[in-house]
Amino acid sequence: MNIGGKVARVKEIKIQIPVDYIFVPGVRICIARIASHFGFNDRETYQIETVVDEVCNNAIEHGKPGEDKKVILNCKFQKGRMELMVKNAIGRKFDIREVFERNVRLFQEEISSGKIDPFRRGRGFIIVQKLVDKLDIKTTPHDTTVIILKKASKPQKAPKPGEGNGNRNRDK
Repeated sequence: MNIGGKVARVKEIKIQIPVDYIFVPGVRICIARIASHFGFNDRETYQIETVVDEVCNNAIEHGKPGEDKKVILNCKFQKGRMELMVKNAIGRKFDIREVFERNVRLFQEEISSGKIDPFRRGRGFIIVQKLVDKLDIKTTPHDTTVIILKKASKPQKAPKPGEGNGNRNRDK
């Protein structure tokens, strides 16, 4: 990719996890910490953690269960930019766009009425959409792929090992 006359290097990681929630915290922290080295500030790395958590949990919850089933994450980084693709086998057939639009409509009705149900589910992709620059969901008869683009508001200098951006006290 050519940015301002310089060729920006793209770094790519691929992670494959079993369809099991126990792996999600490690994956979200890993991706957020890597993002901190590509210009994302603390607030943005926390947003990335939230997005990765939500998308992976959805892939596990709605994907096809089974010992041999996996959630595949492909993440491309470059200064101030992250593209994330999360893919899983479809568990039960449904139209994700229809579900998303219905949940947006229900959420807007709750806000308009002033009666928000704290136990209602289905707000995850609404939150994800607010935290990223682009969200695309593709479905085939066999799998669902969520593609996300997140840009840093103002690319930061990469932290030194053990300092700021993604190295929160909760790990100590």
